[in-house]
Amino acid sequence: MSSGIYAALSGAISKMQAVEVVSNNLSNVNTAGYKKDRLHFASVLDAATQTQQSNGMNYTYVPETVTDFTEGVMESTSNDLDVAIDGDGFFKINRDGLFYYTRLGNFDRAADGTMVTRTGDVVLSENGNPIVLPEGPISIDEAGSILAAEGEVGKIGVFDPDINLLEKRGNGQFYYSGNDTGVRQSDNGQVMQRYLERSNVKSMEETVIMMTSLRAFESYQKAMKNYYTIDAKADEIGSL
Repeated sequence: MSSGIYAALSGAISKMQAVEVVSNNLSNVNTAGYKKDRLHFASVLDAATQTQQSNGMNYTYVPETVTDFTEGVMESTSNDLDVAIDGDGFFKINRDGLFYYTRLGNFDRAADGTMVTRTGDVVLSENGNPIVLPEGPISIDEAGSILAAEGEVGKIGVFDPDINLLEKRGNGQFYYSGNDTGVRQSDNGQVMQRYLERSNVKSMEETVIMMTSLRAFESYQKAMKNYYTIDAKADEIGSL
């Protein structure tokens, strides 16, 4: 069978995977704090790689899905516990003893006063401790300091993990696969109270990618049919 069939097949599969990723991005276009994904494509070309990964055949493959951490648009709200980060950095949360990072700052006050996410995970201070909020109005400055009638009651941590080691886990949260104790405070991330960072998905851009991927998928399908026809003719001639 022609190696071209394998190239066309792998190309078709990769384009369908691209469509799936784009579809998920579009479904989260209005999800605050969402970061879009992209497929990282590569081709098996050199002899060594062919021998190890493709049995000598040249085809396209998708090694991984990567997250685009481009900052989304900041949208103002009327909630004192809505916060966003202008610049680099992530909020740090504790979920059942595991630490996660997020850009989604639609926080809440638990019954005991602890600052939590909407799913109940504990928001951590710059020192990695829970933050306890008093009753009544609060203000949050650019450094993340939380001010109440009695003065400063805590400071929201803004951390700067290596984004290459962040693994998406849903609800706008990322698990850090590196050494968490080595994650430092962000140098240039500023906290904005009564703001939320919107999704960084751009509908028009994603739609264009989807249409391009679908057209490419159709082209790969046609190529496969042509290769099958050529192979069938070759077999027919060879049997004479």
